[in-house]
Amino acid sequence: MGDIIKKHIILASIFSAFLAIALLFALNHYQNRQPELGGDFQANYNGASWKFSDEPKKLNLLYFGYAKCPDVCPMALSYSAEALKFLTDKERENIRLIFVSVDVANDTPENVAVYAKQFDPGFIGLSGTKQSIDFAVHQFAASYIEEKDPKSYLGYSISHTDRIYFLNKKGIVLDTLPNPRSAQSIVEKIKENL
Repeated sequence: MGDIIKKHIILASIFSAFLAIALLFALNHYQNRQPELGGDFQANYNGASWKFSDEPKKLNLLYFGYAKCPDVCPMALSYSAEALKFLTDKERENIRLIFVSVDVANDTPENVAVYAKQFDPGFIGLSGTKQSIDFAVHQFAASYIEEKDPKSYLGYSISHTDRIYFLNKKGIVLDTLPNPRSAQSIVEKIKENL
């Protein structure tokens, strides 16, 4: 009878040790997890209300910028449009690019929609109120600042996050691609996350 009790004690001790180790791993994972960036957001598309969750694709590329940007925005959108040409029709069906203008004072929803479509007919160009755009910018830990610039033909410039975000159907960031980038690097990120 004593041997049976000893075996039960040993088994209970082993089980307790495994349970303690599992709890430590779970606690370590919980403490070291990265906060989720992204989520659902609203803006204005070509004069109508638009919501990310209304028609999300399997993979969504998101870029913050402005339509009158002289350099990084057109390069990011050009490379993205070029990248889509390297994908199959089936892959393209599962992807959309969303361009969000942070220049709410000067970019109307209509001109942002036209601007984005100049790069690819499937690109979605969004604008909106300062509140809705700032909400989206904050969700993705992006930033922008408008600066007076008398040397600029606009009289101002906007410094903004120059990063393509790769989002799942819920708008959660799966990956990002900062500058410098190329069409090929965008294709690689698409294939990694699709």
